[in-house]
Amino acid sequence: MTTRVAVLGGGHGVAAVLAALRDAPVDLTAIVTTADDGGSSGDLRRRFGGPAVGDLRRSLIALSDGANLLATVMSRPLETRYGRHPVGNLLIQSLTDSLGDLEASSRWLGQWLGISGCVLPASVEPVRLLGDTGDRLIAGESAIGDSVDRIVRLRFDPQWPRTPFAAVQAIQAAHWVLLAPGSLYTSTLATGALPQIVSALARTPARVLWLCNLEAGRGETEGMTPEDHLFALRNHGVRVDEVLYDPRAELHFDAPALARNGIPGFAWPLQAGRRAVHDPRLLGAALESVFGAQASTLDTVAGRGF
Repeated sequence: MTTRVAVLGGGHGVAAVLAALRDAPVDLTAIVTTADDGGSSGDLRRRFGGPAVGDLRRSLIALSDGANLLATVMSRPLETRYGRHPVGNLLIQSLTDSLGDLEASSRWLGQWLGISGCVLPASVEPVRLLGDTGDRLIAGESAIGDSVDRIVRLRFDPQWPRTPFAAVQAIQAAHWVLLAPGSLYTSTLATGALPQIVSALARTPARVLWLCNLEAGRGETEGMTPEDHLFALRNHGVRVDEVLYDPRAELHFDAPALARNGIPGFAWPLQAGRRAVHDPRLLGAALESVFGAQASTLDTVAGRGF
């Protein structure tokens, strides 16, 4: 039986995970944030309303064959009367207006791109992120990402954004759920902390694997340790069963930290070169190793493994 994998998050982190697993023998579903309010996505949201489309575009391209002409065109910027935007963002926006549904437009594009997986929005309605510092609310994904104040709680407006049933179903049917690397509050929690996704994570028989970032970054997570990241995930109700990390990265766990937090860890080289980004080839090898290490458990709980 093919291993079913659901990937949660946004931005370049999800794209790296999808590129790593694109050719693997897995049934892959990506569930990505639609709360972006900056750049092209934010501009299109302000002009036309609806959820942000940029992370959907990036994920669809990551799953497509590099030789696919449509994927190449979707990546290119286009000057329009509304400003300069990637063709893919304009195409998804237009399809959503025509089909009346962001999930339907993503599935339609996936078919034309010839991808073997599925990319779903984490919310089918416009959602705004609210960062609660304890003293004030910071409104919007961009403002939260730039914040130098520590975020205590991420909130959503509306409070209960509707997650597509297919996304909830994919989490509940998965053998593995991967929390992709990326900005903690504006990518990982922007997806994983949505109420219906938190509930699905709590109920799924899958193993929930968090892919730890390589560095703390600036703004919203500056100065945070890996344990701080893990605490924030769990404090928002996001289940984490295991963690995959690079032992040579700025952010990494050691045996005492894993023991303190009661979490198994998988140490694997994930970074190639000087840039603190996950290399798809190394990440793919690491995930294959992790899946294989837990194959006997996976066989017992939810069918055959990787």
